[in-house]
Amino acid sequence: MINRHILELPAYNAGLPIARFRSLYGHAPRAKLDSNETPFGVSPRALTAGQAAVAQAHLYPDGNGTGLRDALAEATGVEAGCIVLGNGSEELIYALYGAVLGSGDHVLTVAPGFGLHTLAAQGLRIPVETVRYRADWTLPMAELKAALARKPKVFAISSPSNPLGVALTLSELHELLAATHNETLVLLDEAYFEYNPIDNLSALKASGLNWISLRTFSKAYGLAGMRVGYGLCSSAMLRDAVRKLTPPFNANAVAQAMGQAAFEDRAFLAETVQKTIAARDALAQNLRDMGFRLPPSRSNAIFFETSEHAVDVAEKLRGEGVLVKAWLEDGFDRFLRVSVGTPQDNKAFIEALTKLGVQPAA
Repeated sequence: MINRHILELPAYNAGLPIARFRSLYGHAPRAKLDSNETPFGVSPRALTAGQAAVAQAHLYPDGNGTGLRDALAEATGVEAGCIVLGNGSEELIYALYGAVLGSGDHVLTVAPGFGLHTLAAQGLRIPVETVRYRADWTLPMAELKAALARKPKVFAISSPSNPLGVALTLSELHELLAATHNETLVLLDEAYFEYNPIDNLSALKASGLNWISLRTFSKAYGLAGMRVGYGLCSSAMLRDAVRKLTPPFNANAVAQAMGQAAFEDRAFLAETVQKTIAARDALAQNLRDMGFRLPPSRSNAIFFETSEHAVDVAEKLRGEGVLVKAWLEDGFDRFLRVSVGTPQDNKAFIEALTKLGVQPAA
């Protein structure tokens, strides 16, 4: 029998695939800005590596991901034996929770936040305590430290934040780690690390705590369709525990090959990040000029509040061929997240907002 509580869980709030949009509206979207994908393509070196890997599709992939893990180890200073690959970093959230959570445990996270930090715990019937960002989008440090004193088994936070884009300062991270009990594992979700490459690893390593930093190739590297992410772990024991709850060949051969080639193409990554930041800052200024109050984003997305329900605004924008994400988290039903696109994508978004007369919250 199916566990009924699983059926009662909310669905993950994913973006709308282009094929689905086309089937609903009869044409391709003008701008797809709902999934934080990069619009600036994939490294040519990664495409070449992927084509070579496809030619060997009759063979199983390296279940250990040796080449990619070695490249990550060399760049991050984390031993390969402490690095675990995932079918996207989302898979590693589920595996981590399965490895460390049990009866009587709880998870601490922040709101608004990445939905799977909560959903993965709810699926295990693990309670989740949530601390909400302040109205100015800063962290309520005293409240967070009080929550950490209650010894959650996992403290999950993203930096830069999804959806806000705000990033922890090193001072804030050190303060939070100092307030964390040694029974708590710190999950630092760094999916947007490349847009704000702060050395959080040094703080994690110096803390003496158990921790995992999750990163992905889905954002800045442009490999969202390949599904490859990784976890940098505080110990080989933690890595092994997480790995045992992932399928044996979870990172396919094409994903591994493209991930390694993309990771090693530093020039293409730098160009992508530079284009994204320029487009993000220009888009943010356009929204501010329209009266929207925005968190200071350090990712490839912008979070904004309107005077209407977010689902209604998102549906109106779809009618104009523009896809953005209505944020469905409790307490944020007037907020939307727009991904940073090309200048042409962003122009289409601003034009649609203006045409529809969408107003900022009072």
